[in-house]
Amino acid sequence: MIRAYPQQVVAAAMQPLAEVDVPPALRASIQRQGQTLLALAANLLHAGLDEQQVRSVVDKAFASYRDELIAAIVALRERDET
Repeated sequence: MIRAYPQQVVAAAMQPLAEVDVPPALRASIQRQGQTLLALAANLLHAGLDEQQVRSVVDKAFASYRDELIAAIVALRERDET
């Protein structure tokens, strides 16, 4: 089995954001979330979880953040349109 690296796991989870036009006000939040997920993935791999388990945990954590981020983007755009 190929050993996963935390950066690969996090990059895969955050890939959907690559296609989203993110307002500058949220870029720092995305960077912080990426660092948090990177630390999580590294810790889980260090603790002995296999790649699939780590991917599952990181994907679930990111999904929650993604939903909040999309709501924030929509709210910012609606505010800017008024």
